[in-house]
Amino acid sequence: MELSTILIITVLFIAFRVIQARRDASKPMMSHGKVANIDNLAIFKALTSEGPAVVDFYATWCGPCRAVAPKVGELSEKYQKVRFIQVDVDKLREVASQFQVTAMPTFVFLKDGKEVGQRVRGADVRALEAGIQSLSG
Repeated sequence: MELSTILIITVLFIAFRVIQARRDASKPMMSHGKVANIDNLAIFKALTSEGPAVVDFYATWCGPCRAVAPKVGELSEKYQKVRFIQVDVDKLREVASQFQVTAMPTFVFLKDGKEVGQRVRGADVRALEAGIQSLSG
């Protein structure tokens, strides 16, 4: 095989991988469960204004966020009376700033728009489920 052919194939392969990575990064972290991915302030306020809600502040580049995402999806199906909301801190900076989120993932428990209970910082699934239980009970 000629060197120019190998170079062309290599460039095409790299371009394909870059395009694929960008497409995957724009997808919501949790494509399963009953988790709403919110990128609009008005929708966020509407969804959190009434009833119990768990807000998952995450970032697409956050490894622990990716690791805990499947479990959050499972919890959203287990606790159906609680609304699960996912907020990308890079897309909805205003909300992340309002809640003073400094680490990802951060889980905030809301009831009728007001924060209740203690936040969970990091991918601590036990603490997250305990917070959800107290919120729903």
